[in-house]
Amino acid sequence: MQSHVVDEPKGTYGYLDPAYMRSGYISEKTDIYSFGVLLLILLTGQKVVLQYQEEFESIISYVKRHASDGQIQTVVDPKILGQMGEDKQAQEQLHLFLALALSCTQDESEARPDMIDVAKELILIEKSVLLR
Repeated sequence: MQSHVVDEPKGTYGYLDPAYMRSGYISEKTDIYSFGVLLLILLTGQKVVLQYQEEFESIISYVKRHASDGQIQTVVDPKILGQMGEDKQAQEQLHLFLALALSCTQDESEARPDMIDVAKELILIEKSVLLR
């Protein structure tokens, strides 16, 4: 019946909720963030933290930076793109999947969806695959 629990932040860098890191408060939305990171890893085929020579970048900033122009193909794993081809419905599913992952990884926990809503959205995306 509590809205959050206080704890000393622990976890794997890149998967940790920034709100949890700032406050030490664990809420239901803390796991949503980590799940969103996992969705981005599945979509891109990239590591949670990317290294460019001496600099590091999180997968979230990588995806936001490269997909901000609406060109989702720049971030999606080439293996996925190869299987999908020119299928417009599959491209729409990728957009929905990316939007869901990004909504899960918003900095402010209040802006993230509840897990039940994430699950429902994943089911809707899956059903649209089965309908084609």
